[in-house]
Amino acid sequence: MQQNWCQQMNILVTGGAGYLGSKLLLRLGEEFPEATITSIDNLATGDYSYVAMLKKDKRYRLLVGDISKKDDLQKALTKDTDAIVHLAAVPGLKLCREHPKNAVDTNFYGTYLLLEKAVEHNIERFVFTSSAAVYGKPQQQPITEEHPLKPINFYGVTKTAGEQLINAYHISNGLTTTILRLSNLYGLGVYTRWKTVVPKFVWQMVNNQPLTIRGDGKQERNFVHVRDVVSAIVQCLKASRQVVAGETFNIGGETMNINRVAEIIIQVAEQRLGKKTTKVYTSKQPDEVYTTEFGYDYGKASRKIGYEPKQEIYHGVSELVDYALKIKTEKS
Repeated sequence: MQQNWCQQMNILVTGGAGYLGSKLLLRLGEEFPEATITSIDNLATGDYSYVAMLKKDKRYRLLVGDISKKDDLQKALTKDTDAIVHLAAVPGLKLCREHPKNAVDTNFYGTYLLLEKAVEHNIERFVFTSSAAVYGKPQQQPITEEHPLKPINFYGVTKTAGEQLINAYHISNGLTTTILRLSNLYGLGVYTRWKTVVPKFVWQMVNNQPLTIRGDGKQERNFVHVRDVVSAIVQCLKASRQVVAGETFNIGGETMNINRVAEIIIQVAEQRLGKKTTKVYTSKQPDEVYTTEFGYDYGKASRKIGYEPKQEIYHGVSELVDYALKIKTEKS
């Protein structure tokens, strides 16, 4: 795919009303000003309020629909659709644990239906956001794309199954597929995930609550900013077919343990708000990966598509603090 060709492509984004999707819709319009962009989302964990201004932009179609329903997909795809960016999912450990059927319907069956449509419509690009959860507990360091897939929770299982389907369609049907395995996502958005580590700590801090740490806090995580993930997706769309066809890339950022993340937020709270924040420790969840070393290697993405994370956790936390304070003020 040549870069001048993709300027005019017709792109379908699944999950476009969500945390990552809403950011991506805006960026796609900037990167590809002549493109036509369609979003389909069932609004289970998002809405279109963050991108409401796009409803007046003729380049966009913002649809409400479910990727696990054939009729909804039929409306979203057209004979001119060139690329699919598949973000739609039941996200995270907790939601998948509590709603396993929904997770299978969306994360697996919905992916299958989308792949069938991709073959039917001769889609040029299929980009899928997976998760580092597919690796389970690290068996080797650093974690590269060659690490065995041994998920230990339902979310990781559904993402692994989705990946296997996608790889099969690449091999059997010649689809140009690309899989992005994201580490822990954070950053601003209409549906910032306040229950994931960094946003949760920020939300607790601005509400004068202690930061709740599961386990002893020595477990390491890799954190990637939503803007960096959006950049990685755009880079995959711009890259030549030979570079991304059938490829899987780790997409990550900074690695640190949970205690260090809490310390950064406590530091920001003292500097910005002049307030003291404490920590409390609770038991960890049995389906959470616990490891004191988590080296997440995204070197392949750097070499192949030029991916380099630019957002630092300290600045990302500062943004989240401002955003959380704004929300709290509006609610009071």
